[in-house]
Amino acid sequence: MTPDELPDADDLRLRCSVDGRVLQDGRTRDMIFSVPELVARISAVCPMAPGDLIFTGTPSGVGMGRKPPEFLRPGTTLVSTIDGLGELRNALVAAPGLPRPGR
Repeated sequence: MTPDELPDADDLRLRCSVDGRVLQDGRTRDMIFSVPELVARISAVCPMAPGDLIFTGTPSGVGMGRKPPEFLRPGTTLVSTIDGLGELRNALVAAPGLPRPGR
């Protein structure tokens, strides 16, 4: 996808869900830096290529800030979605050798 195919890069909906439950829902217009500014800042210090991902942080709703706190667990699926661009799905597994939460 090219930038001209996006309706408005400065107002895209961002969502994060775990097993179908939406936990975060925000828009690019609410980010501290606009999408064009992020691309400009990053490309000033390192080359960028089509398909590169920029990780910026997340909208409100992170697990540690919830009451009670919620954390990702093995066996769940995390889906990050940007309207107009698509989604990234991650099936979560336990890291070998690390203790599991709650044990």
